[in-house]
Amino acid sequence: MAEIGVAIGILAAIGALAATLVVPPAALLVAGAWTIAIGLAFGVPTGAIYHVALRRSLLAASRLPARWWWNPTALHDAIPAADRTRVLAWCYAGAAGFLVTVLGCALVAIAAWRGI
Repeated sequence: MAEIGVAIGILAAIGALAATLVVPPAALLVAGAWTIAIGLAFGVPTGAIYHVALRRSLLAASRLPARWWWNPTALHDAIPAADRTRVLAWCYAGAAGFLVTVLGCALVAIAAWRGI
């Protein structure tokens, strides 16, 4: 099943690269800027909610270490089973927002590379 995902990802990347060669650079710049804005508008709040949910869950279970915010993903094993789905859903949502932001940055970079 993972192989199918990799194959689809490679085909999507090739198709996206081909599309960026056809689309005018100014349109890529605008699309990239909007993609960045959407990714940040979604990713920053969901990332903040994830950190609050993780802190609350670990604090309630007396498993919150000092300076937990430096590497919060290392604490996922310490999340109580009852809270795991709720906390990790916010984590994955924030990660999706980050990936959308990175995609927008890639579009802006391609537009700049092609020469606006």
